[in-house]
Amino acid sequence: MLYVLTALKCEAAALAGLPGKHIVTGVGSSALKALEKIEIGPSDHVINIGVCAGTMPGCYLVNSVTDEKTGRRYYPDMMRDPVLPEASLITSQAIVTDPAPGVLYDMEASLICEYVMRKTAPSKIALIKAVSDDGSRIPSANEVTGILRQYREKIRVILEEHDVDEAPADYMPVPASVMDELKLTQYMRHEFEDLVHYAVLSGKMELLDSILDEMRENGVLPASDKRQGRRALDEIFARLR
Repeated sequence: MLYVLTALKCEAAALAGLPGKHIVTGVGSSALKALEKIEIGPSDHVINIGVCAGTMPGCYLVNSVTDEKTGRRYYPDMMRDPVLPEASLITSQAIVTDPAPGVLYDMEASLICEYVMRKTAPSKIALIKAVSDDGSRIPSANEVTGILRQYREKIRVILEEHDVDEAPADYMPVPASVMDELKLTQYMRHEFEDLVHYAVLSGKMELLDSILDEMRENGVLPASDKRQGRRALDEIFARLR
């Protein structure tokens, strides 16, 4: 399933007729409550589309999201041939009145990324943001709809790329054989899955891969028994955090 999320009805109005199941989430933390009702699975795709504050007019495909409160960063996988220019985005808890040059601002993208990337791969989420204001004034609903309508056809291309039927699959961005190498119990497997999801959310997958490679080189992996696997898992946890 392709889910198209907008915070406002006036944003959704500009996208009527485009692919996907369209859901109006509300602004800020309301988006999280809406997501929890959807029950996103590992085969689903999620596109968040809306307006944002910024100093550079245009519509952008977001390549990184930073949560202003926590500092955590999220990295959606980019299209091979993007139809929109890329930009970074900061999610703020309050309306931004003085945006920094070259940066976009919204109020829900990081919440969406954190939730969705726990459920499905970063390649299955995209964020499209059109600049509606520079923070000096709040645009009207009609203005928001008009701004997004300018980019309908380019947005359609991105939605059609994500609007695909896929067989249900488990989401685990490391080979299943790693769990066998670690000799994990069922409880420890859940711990490791949470750790991998954390690595995805924090942009630390390369570090996790390097830790596992180092453990193989040093003979720590494959573990000889569950006790050694427990020690290895604790070490991975300490080094990632």
